Amino acid sequence: MKILFLGEIGVGQTSRMRMRALVRLGHDVSGVNTNAVWQQASWLQRQVQRRLQRGAIPDAINRAVLAQARQFRPDLVWAEKQEYLKRDTLEELRRLGARLVHFTPDPYFSVQWKRTRLMDQAIDAFDVLVYCKSYEQQNYEALAKPLVYMPLGYCDEMHRPLPSDDSRWCCAVGFVGGWDPRRERLLHAAAKTKVDLKIWGIYWDFLRDGRWTPRRHLVLRQLAGGAKNRFRIHRDELLGQAWQGNEIYADNYARALTGAKIGLGFLRVVWPDQHTTRTFEIPACGSMLLADRTDEHREFFQEGSEADFFSSDDEFLDKVAFYCNNESTRTRLAGAGYRRCIDGRYAYVHRLKAALDRIAEA
Repeated sequence: MKILFLGEIGVGQTSRMRMRALVRLGHDVSGVNTNAVWQQASWLQRQVQRRLQRGAIPDAINRAVLAQARQFRPDLVWAEKQEYLKRDTLEELRRLGARLVHFTPDPYFSVQWKRTRLMDQAIDAFDVLVYCKSYEQQNYEALAKPLVYMPLGYCDEMHRPLPSDDSRWCCAVGFVGGWDPRRERLLHAAAKTKVDLKIWGIYWDFLRDGRWTPRRHLVLRQLAGGAKNRFRIHRDELLGQAWQGNEIYADNYARALTGAKIGLGFLRVVWPDQHTTRTFEIPACGSMLLADRTDEHREFFQEGSEADFFSSDDEFLDKVAFYCNNESTRTRLAGAGYRRCIDGRYAYVHRLKAALDRIAEA
C-alpha cells in the first residue's frame, strides 16, 4: 500500500519511528515533515501564526501536502497531529483517491491549547480517527466516525538496552522529560535524600539561574496548567546540579534510559494521561520502570513484578529508597519489564500492524 505520512519526522521524533514501522511492514511510504516550515520561521512568526491559525506557514504546509500527494498518489494518508490541515486540503486528498486517517499522540479535546479552529473544522473530514487517550473516547465517539484505539509504544530499533562506559549516562534514578511543577516537587524531594539523580529535558534551565523572563513565565504557566496552578521561578541547587541538559535523541536517549537503574515514568499535571511513550521506552531499554499508578500502567505491566508504581509523594520516595537499596529485586523487575515489552508486542511495528488491520475493517 502507498502511504503518505504527514508529521514531525525529524531525527529522534516518535512520528519518524512510526513512519519507519510502516516501511518495515512492507508499505511504500512517502513522508512530509509538516514541522519543517515552523522550524524555519522566527519565534515571533511562529507565535503570531499559531495564535491566529493563519498565515504563510499554515498555507505552506497545506501546499506541500497537496504537492506531494499529487506526485505520489497515495492509497492512504496517515496524518499525525495535524492541527493546521485545512478541510479543503483533506477534500482534495480524497478526490485524489486517498483514504484519510488521523492520529495524535497527544490529548486533543482535553487541553485547550492543543486545539485549533482549523482542526475542529477538519477532524470529521477524516475517514478514520486513531486515538491513544482512552479518556477522550467519548469526544471521538461524538464525531460519529470509525475509531481505532492504538496505545502508545516504543521503537524496537531505537529503544533497546545500550550500555555505555561514559559516566554521564549512568545514575541510580533518571528522568527524561520536560518540566512541570509536580515533577519538580517529586524530583526535589528525591534529590534531598542524596540519591544519584539525573534529569534530561526542556524548561528545567531556570532552576540553575532563577532568572525570570516573560517568555519563561508564559511557557511555564502553560505547562503548569494555567494561572490557577501556582509555580515559582527560582533557583534550586539540587535540581540544577541534577539537570544534564535539554532534550536528547536517538542513541543518546537510549543510553540515558539504559544507564538509569530506575527510570521514572511521570505523567503530567495538565492532562489525565494513563500512560506515555516512556511507559514502554524505559523497560525496553532495560531500566526498571517506576511510574504513576494508573489502570493502564497496571494493565501493561504487572505491578511489583514487571514494574512498580506509586500514588503519593511518600510512596514515591519509599520505592526509590527501596529499589536503590535492593539491587537484585530491581534487576529482576527490569528484566521482567523488558520481556513484557517484547512478549506484549508493544513496539510500534506491532501497534501499527494492528491499527492498519482495524482500519481495513472500518
